Amino acid sequence: MVDATTDLVYRTNEDWSEVDIVGGSLLLGRHGSLTPDWLEVLVHPDDREQVRHAIAHARATQTPYAAEHRIRNDRGDWSWVSSRAVPIRPIGGQVTEWFGAATDISERKRHEEHQRLLLAELNHRVKNTLAIVQSIALQTLGANGDASPGYDRFEARLHALSQAHDMLTVKQWVHAPLEAIVRTAIAPCADDPGRFTLQGFPVELEPQRALALTMALHELFTNAMKFGALSTKNGHVDIRWTRETRDGGECLVLRWEERGGPPVVAPTRRGFGSRLIERGLRHDLGGDVSLDFLPTGVTCRITAPLANEGAAA
Repeated sequence: MVDATTDLVYRTNEDWSEVDIVGGSLLLGRHGSLTPDWLEVLVHPDDREQVRHAIAHARATQTPYAAEHRIRNDRGDWSWVSSRAVPIRPIGGQVTEWFGAATDISERKRHEEHQRLLLAELNHRVKNTLAIVQSIALQTLGANGDASPGYDRFEARLHALSQAHDMLTVKQWVHAPLEAIVRTAIAPCADDPGRFTLQGFPVELEPQRALALTMALHELFTNAMKFGALSTKNGHVDIRWTRETRDGGECLVLRWEERGGPPVVAPTRRGFGSRLIERGLRHDLGGDVSLDFLPTGVTCRITAPLANEGAAA
């Protein structure tokens, strides 16, 4: 089995000072004992501290060792490996050796780097497109070179969308942490964190939901800055999200609650922002939204199904 595998199979003594390549892949060009300074000779300089830490942790806890790092191959180049080793010990005794395998993941790493570059290029092109849209809006909505109030709102929404794209690009357009989404929306008040209370469990949303929630929170924040709790010195906003069980499934429930602002008067008609929050979120989140203009402050309650794989307790 060792000879048949494409993994590099190895064993070490208790303190990892002696390493023997048992068989499998000829990634290093040979089998047999490695020199005592194998870590300095074979492991990439930028990865050595990570490998040392992983070994120290495995030895201290007597749990499996795991690390991804670069290793010098038989051609003198660097190859990426995913290495894992388990401790071997007699029943009730101390660890006497470690037995492990290293899988060549160089192709996967190249693919990930290529994907990262493509996403960065896509984000660059999207932001260029947004800049063009912004220029068109200024020429269309501006009068004699002066931007209208409508343009200011439009520009702010474009900026919020651009920030959401940046955040998703960092996360490889796979997911975005909800807390990061919230902090992005309230970033203009980052120098006055006492105006907000943020509380919730770690949860990540897929791109479509992340973009929709970013835009909705931007609308709530903008409204609070102009007319609500954030328009006064002592106003405050509570933003809390919890996990609730409904109809046999888990749901994300996010609450935006304002207090301490001027008395709220319910609008006689719903503007674009309200429609975006109520109708857009219902569609993009697949859940429910309630937006209430209470005299004490605007409140918004957002409920959406929560995929099991998308949350981390």
